[in-house]
Amino acid sequence: MTATTTGLPAAEVTRPRTVLVGTMFASAASFMAFLGVVLVYISERAQARTDGAEWFADGAVELGPAGFVFATLILSIFTVQWAVQAINAGDRTNALVALVLSGLFGAAVFNQLWFIINDSGFALSGSNSEFMFFLVLGTFVVFMIAAVGFVTLTFLRAVIGQFGPRKADAVAAAAFYWNTVVAMYAIAWYVIFVTK
Repeated sequence: MTATTTGLPAAEVTRPRTVLVGTMFASAASFMAFLGVVLVYISERAQARTDGAEWFADGAVELGPAGFVFATLILSIFTVQWAVQAINAGDRTNALVALVLSGLFGAAVFNQLWFIINDSGFALSGSNSEFMFFLVLGTFVVFMIAAVGFVTLTFLRAVIGQFGPRKADAVAAAAFYWNTVVAMYAIAWYVIFVTK
């Protein structure tokens, strides 16, 4: 008995999802590092309260502006997921618009955080509570810069046509990291601004 071939072309090789998997590991590492900083903040605040010291003066840290940052980040979740949906649908124009909007939301977050830091009147060389305030928000800013950079790089690659319905993993990866950074701020918002 002889083997016969059908003459059909070979199936297209499926591209491994290495970018998405790698981003998941990087997101987990980033989240754990941020959580470690937040836990140090909580520990220092608990120690200060045990010692009977005031953590923040009344009115030094306001909930309103921090809530606007949180609302901005919630809106950015929708735009970054819009980019993923659009690129999977082959709609590059909407994907580019969504990535630009996500980046603009990131810029708005930096602006809002700058206002919060200036409004607080804190100094790095001030009390332990002021230093911890800067430590947590500064760590968040570092990860937010990485997220905005990731979205910007994804936008530039999308402009030159590297993504489409069959090659959308990098856009999904950027969205995953972005959403992880939003979760980081949700924790910081609750710990610093809500529970004070």
